Amino acid sequence: MNITYRTAKRSDIPRIKEIFNAQYVRKKEDNYFVWQYFESAWPTVVICAEVNGRVEGMFGLQRRELEGGIPVGQAIDLLITPSIRGKGVFAEMGRRAIAQFPELRILCVLPNLNGRNACIKSLGWQEVAKVDSLILNISQQIPGMAAATEFLEDVLRPLRFNWTSDLRAWRYTCHPDYTYEIVNSSDGHFAVTKVFTDPLTHQQFGDIVDFHAPLDDPSVLVDLFTSSVNSLAAKGVESITTWALPSTMLYNVLKALGFEPTAQERYFCVKILDPTLEHQYDISSWSLVQADAEIY
Repeated sequence: MNITYRTAKRSDIPRIKEIFNAQYVRKKEDNYFVWQYFESAWPTVVICAEVNGRVEGMFGLQRRELEGGIPVGQAIDLLITPSIRGKGVFAEMGRRAIAQFPELRILCVLPNLNGRNACIKSLGWQEVAKVDSLILNISQQIPGMAAATEFLEDVLRPLRFNWTSDLRAWRYTCHPDYTYEIVNSSDGHFAVTKVFTDPLTHQQFGDIVDFHAPLDDPSVLVDLFTSSVNSLAAKGVESITTWALPSTMLYNVLKALGFEPTAQERYFCVKILDPTLEHQYDISSWSLVQADAEIY
């Protein structure tokens, strides 16, 4: 079998879409791949594996930054067809993608179970957390701020990915699949929400995908997420989902507001390239939001 590797081109989109839609329930159109790969606000490379001139695998990598300017490579859309599995193709695509950004200090990915297993086995990355969702049944009564803050504990201040106004404009205003809304709190902070309608049942569900507020101020977080919940509830959603890692202040806030953790098939895997950042293998060093994953 003759396997060759190259960088993806726009003309590859029909075949990439075919591979993608064969493996996921939520189908994508051409405009998603244009937005994600070729018009991204982050420097992005997609390495393709070809067999006899036909694309059979892809490995995407985006150059992002953590707060403080730490360059991070985040892998996205890692797919190969059954015909080339077990032949070292995944590892080779990953090696070539990573080589495009020699300044990277950390590599990470938010994969499903198959992606997790591939990154650990083929690339030597480490799983640092299984990311559960936090879900609020909208019929529940939300505790008031005073009641919520009674249960909060001091936690470490972790690092977040850096989100600038330009990055948020690309991520939310230009997204080809979803419509997002900004919810402002009374103190000038904001959250980003969206409503997802199940195409089969037509049930509506809300997501709080991002927020801009101090990680260590419980009163600000309570106010902001209460405003977000009320905004989504007014749209008739049945439940609201968001992310917060158990080591963060936000996790305590959301628990106090009535959110409950629910297991999902989503993992966070990391490989540290800079030995001075070895502490980032500890999940308490991270704060993640749904918008950090390409699926929301």
